[in-house]
Amino acid sequence: MVQTDQIFTGGVFHHTLPDGRAGAEIVISPIEIVATTLDAEPRAFVLKLSHCQLELGGASGRMLFCRNEDRSLTIFSDQRGFSSALSDASFGVLDDKLRELFGTQRRQKTRGRFLGLVSLVALAVVGVALYFGTLAAARLAVRALPISVDEKIGAMAAASMTAGGTLPDTHSATVLVRSLVSELRPHSAIPELDFRVEVIDDPQVNAFALPGGRLFVYTGLIRRAESAEQIAGVLAHEMAHATLRHGLQKVSQSLGIIAAVQLMIGDVGGLVAFGSQVAQESVLTSYSRSAETEADLEGARMLHAAGLDPLVMGEFFEILKHEHEQLPAVLAWISTHPQHEDRIAEIRKYRDSLPAVPYRRLELSLEEAKRELAEP
Repeated sequence: MVQTDQIFTGGVFHHTLPDGRAGAEIVISPIEIVATTLDAEPRAFVLKLSHCQLELGGASGRMLFCRNEDRSLTIFSDQRGFSSALSDASFGVLDDKLRELFGTQRRQKTRGRFLGLVSLVALAVVGVALYFGTLAAARLAVRALPISVDEKIGAMAAASMTAGGTLPDTHSATVLVRSLVSELRPHSAIPELDFRVEVIDDPQVNAFALPGGRLFVYTGLIRRAESAEQIAGVLAHEMAHATLRHGLQKVSQSLGIIAAVQLMIGDVGGLVAFGSQVAQESVLTSYSRSAETEADLEGARMLHAAGLDPLVMGEFFEILKHEHEQLPAVLAWISTHPQHEDRIAEIRKYRDSLPAVPYRRLELSLEEAKRELAEP
């Protein structure tokens, strides 16, 4: 006999809920799933069984997600018997999908046990080889992680690094820099990345990006620039570091064996804490020559897509090159970068390979920002 109106504990995802989710009491009937939130003002969300799309996941791997066709509503539970109740209530309609999901999970578990056994055997045979192999495997795993990991690392690092010299949101320099980021964001490789900008009141000619798109621009760089487009060139370069995930790659290169093992057993939280520490120690601001070249060319692509001449980056390099000998202490932004001439030549060559478009000038006032920066 088919059991009906079974009740389970779980939750619901929906854009109208605070933080997008809430705990819920779930009732399954032969027609639909009804999730009633457990907050002070309960709300009911209904999902027809005939429209139910199933996914299996969550931290435990046992969380069963039921989504509607446009994925705007998700009802979920990991309580024992939830999948059986769905099977019974749907009169077997969902059985094929449930078997597929749990069959895949069993295969993954079996594969995980097999890999664990292989690791133990390898440890007994070649301990030193396993040490370096674990590091290499973890570095590959880092690069396969979702971009949300970069954002968490950047947020933790930014919380520890932000100093009292940050300009207010209303300052002309902050408005200018954020406007430039808004011009470039739609053309980045990851346009949904949450680029957040802070302008630091410091004479260094410097700018850097943390993983996940946290951008820091120093007022010394704004004062040194001769046009808003030149600052856009610097920002495009730094945004490219974030979208190319150079920060996460740097973290993977710095992985110790403890952090690597944590990652291999699924402890991403340990990686986030480790990565934020690496960022705080400013290791991420010193990239390899190849990474800098990649960021130059990706930044050039973004500028071109935004209708800005990629050679504005080269203009800024020329300014810094002419002043390098007189101002070696404040040119932090170029201290680890490739030679100016090489960079300009690479950018020019890349620009010439792109379709010709009419480049525009930005209607943003750098002079207004400089005037406010000069005020006591």
